[in-house]
Amino acid sequence: MIYRGLKWKKFKFTVTPNEFENLFNDLEYFIAITNTPVDENYQINDKTSIFSQYQLYYNKIISGTEWKNNDWKLDIHTALTDNIEHIKFERFEIEEDGIIKTFKRAIQIEPVINISPFSLQIDNKNRLTVIFFDSKCNSNIGLEISYPKEIQNLESGEISSTENFSTHKLYLELVKRIKEISKKSKAKRNNNLSKPNFWISSNCIEEVNKNVMIKRNLITLE
Repeated sequence: MIYRGLKWKKFKFTVTPNEFENLFNDLEYFIAITNTPVDENYQINDKTSIFSQYQLYYNKIISGTEWKNNDWKLDIHTALTDNIEHIKFERFEIEEDGIIKTFKRAIQIEPVINISPFSLQIDNKNRLTVIFFDSKCNSNIGLEISYPKEIQNLESGEISSTENFSTHKLYLELVKRIKEISKKSKAKRNNNLSKPNFWISSNCIEEVNKNVMIKRNLITLE
């Protein structure tokens, strides 16, 4: 089935690297590359690479320095599935310098959980918001997990709910676990208190307050 996601669920959060890794204890999941072509021998069997990636990403968030040069590579754009059978691959060939090379592209039978950065920014009405993408990455302060509420079959046009999909249940379990170790964010700026739409662990608030954008705009997370 070829589909598109509709009415996405999105959940933004910031936790420590140790807390992030502990979220996955006893869960059935796989880290899958679905957003770019992969080598023809690629197999979905990774469960751990995201933990070291998050450690590096988190370290940059709290470093207090701007993102430069190749720092953008620290951003995390990946996916999770609870069943590798939900993702199939088709091979294709391209020619590079006169040499034919074979790659594979992912075809999702059921949706994956997408993982990407989120940023805390100031909008044109001087409000704190987490809805915008920061191309320079300086405002990145955590991760967003997302999953479609509905999908539409692009061949038949049929729209169906993802409520009973097993990966949707994994998404809900991750949200539940994140909420158990964190709280809704509070941010003070110019003596005004606001509640940007993300969750943050108390164990990382002090460190995240060192973020370059947060310091530059005199924001204090509480």
